[in-house]
Amino acid sequence: MMLGYLLARAGIEVQILEKHADFLHDFRGDTVHPSTLELMHELGVLEDLLTLPHQRVTKVRARIGGDEIVLNDMAYLRTHCKFLVLMPQWHFLNFLATQGCRFPTFHLQMRTEAKTLIEENGQVTGIRAVAADGPVEIRADLVVSADGRSSVLRERAGLVVDEMDVDIDLRR
Repeated sequence: MMLGYLLARAGIEVQILEKHADFLHDFRGDTVHPSTLELMHELGVLEDLLTLPHQRVTKVRARIGGDEIVLNDMAYLRTHCKFLVLMPQWHFLNFLATQGCRFPTFHLQMRTEAKTLIEENGQVTGIRAVAADGPVEIRADLVVSADGRSSVLRERAGLVVDEMDVDIDLRR
């Protein structure tokens, strides 16, 4: 969504597909870091973002044994926001989508799932997707796949993920 917003802001036609009807589902992260907040400031939308429900964290602490230690004190950052924001990611995505819709080159198509790549002469020239009202074909000079950890389009493109032998998900 962020890339789409930035490209549309630059006047480039952008078509974003979201397979769900809304953004109200579980995500991996609900943290907006100070560097992202700084970008929001530079884009002139920080004040609007901070009107959304959020919590500010200025220090990250940990308890080791009986001792509490400060792992990170953001008071020393060289940014406008010396804090990080805890905010449900669906709020952040809705915010970016709303901001993006201000640009005539930003197009968001909900309930549309990318299924495969269109390839011609050894180059990717678009995607085929399924929307609520049927199949969709989108031609593009650039296709960016951001369809998650088990990306269908990455697989279709023959790209391989280098496994780092690090399990970042907690399993019970």
